Amino acid sequence: MTHDAYRIEILREQYEDSFESAQEHRREGRKQAAARAYVDAAETLAKLDEATDSDRAHQVERLERAAEILERGEDLEDHFKRNQEPAGDGPSGGVDGPPPGAGGEGDEEMRAQMESFIAETSTTWQDIGGLDDVQHDLKRAVALGSVANKPDAVSATERILMFGPPGTGKTLLASAVAGSLDATFFKVELGNLLSKWYGESSKQISALFETAAELSPSVVFLDEVDSLAQSRDGDMNETSRRVLDTLLAELDGVDKESDDFVLTLAATNTPWHLDSAIRSRFPKRIHVPLPGVDAATEIIRIHTVHGGVDFDGHPSAFVDDPQQAHGADSPERAIAQRCVADGYTGRDMEALCSAAVNNMVTRHNPNLARLVDDSVKRLRSHTLDVGAILPQDVTHAFATTSPSLPEEDVARFYDWNDEYGSQT
Repeated sequence: MTHDAYRIEILREQYEDSFESAQEHRREGRKQAAARAYVDAAETLAKLDEATDSDRAHQVERLERAAEILERGEDLEDHFKRNQEPAGDGPSGGVDGPPPGAGGEGDEEMRAQMESFIAETSTTWQDIGGLDDVQHDLKRAVALGSVANKPDAVSATERILMFGPPGTGKTLLASAVAGSLDATFFKVELGNLLSKWYGESSKQISALFETAAELSPSVVFLDEVDSLAQSRDGDMNETSRRVLDTLLAELDGVDKESDDFVLTLAATNTPWHLDSAIRSRFPKRIHVPLPGVDAATEIIRIHTVHGGVDFDGHPSAFVDDPQQAHGADSPERAIAQRCVADGYTGRDMEALCSAAVNNMVTRHNPNLARLVDDSVKRLRSHTLDVGAILPQDVTHAFATTSPSLPEEDVARFYDWNDEYGSQT
């Protein structure tokens, strides 16, 4: 994957984290904390807007306005009702998340909620490095679905499950599919849908697919599908069972509207928890493995070099075993080769880089902690002494940052793939 593609993916995750944090603080009545989180979300969304060359200025303004309202100690819902503002004017209307404002009724409100799942994407296949087999399978599905004149016996695979460890690019792949089709991209985190609209999730699922058909061609990306479709052998309350049954019915109906093209992509980090019924609804099940060396190198660069911090030293000095740096033409690649050998996920690599940078900062600013005893004004005006990351910074980072997935868990994905995956 290119630097720009990874940066966009990271910004999306940061925006979603800030927005969800704001929503949680607001629901719990912590207005000031919610305001700060909305400000963070607005700033990140502005960066994402610039990175994707899109126009989200109105959404950024909504987030900033929500922060101002909360900072004054007002309640968002009361403010919207008092000023007779529609739901679409909530702080995130039309952004990658449901509008937190109140207002609107019936079908119009439901439609607005569904359209709030629409995410803009400028990601292309060229933004993805590696994963050639995965790309081939997805491209084939897109091609078959896009061809209008074909015999009835030639059917498109319009339901695909992507499974693999966290941080392997499943969301980015879904974005590339939508971008290649110039399709409407619905990005839905099912865990959040269940928690936010508890008791109405079945209606939300039905409305989602209805809206996707209306805005065809569409790509519906169901992230965290395991949160909704866990094995019915385990504990499942009546509400969750009803939502699962609704999803199964909608998936059964996706292929029946021949004039509409709705490609459903689902993603899970725990495929072994999936109910057999939901598994069977996705005839194409694709393993998205841990990053390869090329992708890992880009991740390392994003969190160091492209963030304004360079390395200083021979590539072999940044790893314990010189063999791990064999053929590496830069410290970033040597570090990436060790990460791949040790089974680091993308998020693990991000944590590793953060630790290495912090080690460098501590080395150059040994008295930084003492500044906390001074005024906040002095802290804000303080300039950090920043240098290059040295081998010892990375060595210490490796010592304190381990792979989050044990080898047996990584092997478990391969075992599940052997049993249930689509072999190419």
